[in-house]
Amino acid sequence: MSSVPNMDLTDFNEWKCEVRKNVYQFGQLCNLIQDGYERKHGGIVLNPDYQREYKFGKEKESSIIESLLLNIPIPVIYLSKDTEKEKVLLNVIDGAHRLMAMYRYKNNKFALTKLSKLTKLNGMTFDQLPANVRNRLEMDSQINVESIDVSNNEELEYEVFMRFNQATNPLTKQELNEVVYRSSFSFWAKDVLMKNLINKPKFNKMFKCNDKKIKDKTTNYELYACLGYSYCGLVEGKNDTPYYVERFMREMKKLSTDKLKLKKIEIEDYLNNFLKFYDKISIIEGIDSIFSKEFITKITPKGNHNFLISFLIPLTLSYDYLALKGFFSNGELAEADYHVAYKAIVRGMNAAEFSDFGGVSSTSYRFQKKCIDYIKESIDQMMAKR
Repeated sequence: MSSVPNMDLTDFNEWKCEVRKNVYQFGQLCNLIQDGYERKHGGIVLNPDYQREYKFGKEKESSIIESLLLNIPIPVIYLSKDTEKEKVLLNVIDGAHRLMAMYRYKNNKFALTKLSKLTKLNGMTFDQLPANVRNRLEMDSQINVESIDVSNNEELEYEVFMRFNQATNPLTKQELNEVVYRSSFSFWAKDVLMKNLINKPKFNKMFKCNDKKIKDKTTNYELYACLGYSYCGLVEGKNDTPYYVERFMREMKKLSTDKLKLKKIEIEDYLNNFLKFYDKISIIEGIDSIFSKEFITKITPKGNHNFLISFLIPLTLSYDYLALKGFFSNGELAEADYHVAYKAIVRGMNAAEFSDFGGVSSTSYRFQKKCIDYIKESIDQMMAKR
């Protein structure tokens, strides 16, 4: 029998999970969550940078509380801890929604609803529970919690998060991107830039924002698509939008502190002007859904067709080409200027037969390249007449 030499175990040791099991009561966990909000040593942090938006409704929250009262096991809560730090905080890797439901109930943020077994408790907040029931929940409930030590490898925390969530509750494309390509830029884009944009009516109108798209990061993805195509241009052979989003996020992750500061200013300026341009066209041309077939047909689209990445791409690149050709260089534009620019873009799209996808992927390089080439030719003709 041939012997196989022993394997180097460096990778095993680096990525091996050291797990400690504990059992907590409802009251203990709620106190630790409060400590986490106050950033006290040993506190539980519900919202580390990679966690999703909270999505539980009152019925789901109530079911969690009923399960605890009946001692029906709920899934294990997983936390991370870095014991090498002076102040140890426990980030929630898996179970943030369950813990948030507990914390919200403890703080009387909702009343129990649609309980299937303990129906007499329906309509009661935590403080309204009978004393014996409240004490049972607070002191006798048992919640299994496992903590993973990430002191030797902070990336382990993100790896475990992705594996848990991909297996049980798959991350959306952008939720995954914001874990893989997390950086100072991505945190700023999520916590500052996106929140500012969502408060702008013109952005909401153009990107068709709604609660679902905001919570699952679809709106973030669509914004990154705009920035990614503007940053990269069309790359030969690259047919899928994820390439442009991921490449842009990867490049932003590499920026030094000084370059990042300048890039933030540049992007805010770019987006303000981009939104202003298409908002003006929307008003002048009477188009409600700019990034859709309505841009060409002026026919109101139905359902989810009111925002299409396939239209965001050429309209982003058209704006960039207009800027390159000096269209905006003479100060404030007149209404006639917006109309002429709109006509030039539509003329190029029609020449490329852009509204007839004909079974071809609407974001494919070949399809988009043909369209933008015709648009550029049309813009050149327009500029020659100015």
